[in-house]
Amino acid sequence: MAPEAQARRCRAVAVAAVGLAACCFVLSNAFVAPSMGSGHSRDVSVVAAHAAGEYTGFVPDLQRRTLMNLVVTATSLIPVGVLLYGFVTYLLPPTGGGAGGASLVGDATGAPVALDKWMKNHKD
Repeated sequence: MAPEAQARRCRAVAVAAVGLAACCFVLSNAFVAPSMGSGHSRDVSVVAAHAAGEYTGFVPDLQRRTLMNLVVTATSLIPVGVLLYGFVTYLLPPTGGGAGGASLVGDATGAPVALDKWMKNHKD
C-alpha cells in the first residue's frame, strides 16, 4: 500500500474512532436514571410545596420518561445522521479504487487493436 493511501486510511480510522467515542459518551449520559439520594426531600408538607411553587400534578413514571427519551432520541438521530454523513463525506473524500479490469489498447486513431493482428506485425 502506498504511503499516501496508508496515511489517508489511518486518518479515516482516527476520525471514525473519535466519532465513535463521542457517540458513546453522548449515549452513556442520555438514559441515566435519577439517583435516589439527589434532590430535595419528598417529606415536604402540601402547604410548603405550594408555597415553594412545586408542581404537584401529573408526573410521568420512569417507563414513560424512558419511552419519551427514546422517541426524542430516535427522531433526532435521522436529521443528525444526515448532517453528520454530509460532513464526513465532505471531510473524507472517496479514495480511488485499485481494483478493475484491463485497459483497452488503441492505435493512434483510438480504434481497438486485436491481439492476433498485433502478433502478426510484431514477430520479433
